[in-house]
Amino acid sequence: MATLATAGKRMNLWQALHWREPLWLLLALFPLLLAAWSYFQQRRQAQTYADPHLLPWVQITASQHGWSKWLSPQTLWAITWLLFAISLAGPRIPQTQPDDLRPAQFDVLVVLDISRSMQATDIAPNRLQRAALELHEFLSLAQGSRVGIVVYGARPHLFAPLTNDANAVRFYLQHLETLVLPTHGTDHAAALGFAQQELAARKQTLPTAVLWITDGNIPAEQHTALQTRAQALKAAGIPLYSLGVGTEDGEAIPLPGGKWLEHDGQAVRSRLDSTLLQSLTAQADGAYSAVKDDASDWKTLYTNGIAQAFPATSSDAQQWRELYVWALLLGIVCVWLAVWRRHVEN
Repeated sequence: MATLATAGKRMNLWQALHWREPLWLLLALFPLLLAAWSYFQQRRQAQTYADPHLLPWVQITASQHGWSKWLSPQTLWAITWLLFAISLAGPRIPQTQPDDLRPAQFDVLVVLDISRSMQATDIAPNRLQRAALELHEFLSLAQGSRVGIVVYGARPHLFAPLTNDANAVRFYLQHLETLVLPTHGTDHAAALGFAQQELAARKQTLPTAVLWITDGNIPAEQHTALQTRAQALKAAGIPLYSLGVGTEDGEAIPLPGGKWLEHDGQAVRSRLDSTLLQSLTAQADGAYSAVKDDASDWKTLYTNGIAQAFPATSSDAQQWRELYVWALLLGIVCVWLAVWRRHVEN
């Protein structure tokens, strides 16, 4: 039974064998043609030298026997040629990998609020620095996909173009604290519109998403414009995800010199409006999460959000186990043996 099982495995292996470039196998015929030509040449020369019935008396028979005959330089060079021909033909067998998934490729354009209220310290060390730390964590999750950054205050600006080089994006983030925008104020709707235009101008057609990072300090007069922008993103097939960096209680907005931003003698307090952000992201088929000390925020936004919107797919490419290397190694061994035998005979 064991013999039958072994024979069955060999048969299955032979049936599964494929050749990447089968025409190279024609080179294996060269040693056979050369041996046949040499045989007929020697026979013709012998017939011209003596009559056929006299040839056994004048021919010298080689005295090689056993392994010496098989390890003759001529035999070894013939085997080497055959093995190299097999190696060039590329023998291989299919390798089944049912769980082989290709990570999804997508573009995520981060829209980052860097207005003056992002300097508030209700989230340590401050809102902007915490947002940068959260982006580092996001980059570790979104490996292999393209990420870009749009920063905005009163006007949006492309801070980092879309790239799959996460280290380049991290380099940009190092200079985030020193970035000074030419105008003061915050226009959230304009920033989201700018992001949509940047995504529409891409040459590639990868799936896209917008990741909006803001402290949620949104004036009431901007609510309608933001709802319109969220609907436009949905119509364009671009889901909107938002990370709220702040607290519901809020914090006063610091100014250079240790002062606070004031209105009518009272410190202006910036508060996170989670209800509005959650409503806007829901309108654009996305998700919202306030920043968390654990990984639950990215579990909501990435694991159960972006990654679910763009799931991994099965790889269509056939996986192969290449066997040419074994024929190549045996051929190299035969070359060494042929050179060694020639040296011994001389």
